[in-house]
Amino acid sequence: MKAIVLLCMVVLAILPPIVADAAPDAGCPQIVQNLKNAVAAINDDATSYWAHRARFVDLIFGPSSDTIDNPPPAAEQEKSQAAAVKGGMPGRVNSFKGLITAAQAHNCLSPTELSAIVEPTIKHAKRVNFDQFPPEEPIQSTTDRGPPQMPRN
Repeated sequence: MKAIVLLCMVVLAILPPIVADAAPDAGCPQIVQNLKNAVAAINDDATSYWAHRARFVDLIFGPSSDTIDNPPPAAEQEKSQAAAVKGGMPGRVNSFKGLITAAQAHNCLSPTELSAIVEPTIKHAKRVNFDQFPPEEPIQSTTDRGPPQMPRN
């Protein structure tokens, strides 16, 4: 009888933490919503960055450089707007990583669901963080023609 009581006490002591680890937390809907909001913000910032960068390239090298009277100031404005978006990206990514940690700690999403959210979002953010604007002047070639050829006999 003592063995059964002891066994029941051990089972009751071990079972609640195991069940708690397996079940999602009550705060999960809010965590998941915050995670979705962070994903949307990162994607919006990445889209905005690439749009500014594309307009910059168009103003410097594209058809707009011929149609606009003074393209360099407009290009600089696009470059500075892109830099502002890029400057906020590390903070957004850090916040996103914190939400990922919270979602993992509370078992809000399965590993495959979390991976499907995390991987593309981090990829977008990294592309923005590591991008460099092209130089504002076209790269000049230093050679006029190809390599020297061997004489023919």
